[in-house]
Amino acid sequence: MSHQAIFLKLILALFVSSGAMADEFGQPSPDAPQELGQYAFIIGKWQCQTRFMGPDGTFNEGQATWTGHYTLDGWAIKDDWRSTLPNGRPFHGFNIRSFNPQTGKWDNRWLPQYSLQWKYFESEQAGDTMVMTGGEGTDARGSFVDRNTFYEISENSWRWRKDRSYDGGETWFEGVGFIEATRITEGL
Repeated sequence: MSHQAIFLKLILALFVSSGAMADEFGQPSPDAPQELGQYAFIIGKWQCQTRFMGPDGTFNEGQATWTGHYTLDGWAIKDDWRSTLPNGRPFHGFNIRSFNPQTGKWDNRWLPQYSLQWKYFESEQAGDTMVMTGGEGTDARGSFVDRNTFYEISENSWRWRKDRSYDGGETWFEGVGFIEATRITEGL
């Protein structure tokens, strides 16, 4: 089966399988690759403080929620992002993450609300961080690729940093976006 066919089945199953979760965030399958645990830190509900660089080079601060669930009977992870843009518009997007045993890396797809164009990232564990690279796009400076790094990961918090390259990853503008996430435990 082609990689694209597997991905399409993954998308379909996300919307069908969510009711079969053992609890609010699901459980990993005992038969899933052990690497599924590399992204287990994202499972749960998170309050996020955000700082993203705007087109003029200044940072916009905000808040968001990020909720991670096991999906596909515990073989993959789906996480939802909800925030408000600087112009006051609500913003929602979601990621689908699955470990690819053939490449030894993670396949990640991000679908943002307003563009509705899938962004592809490949990620892997690097020491005590998870590093995602991809998400090609274009902004005022030209074509870019992003590198998103999860770091300082603990049971109840983690951080995320976005770096951006305009030369295919040769050099990076570090810190064009930041997230500080804290686990939400009340009301769950």
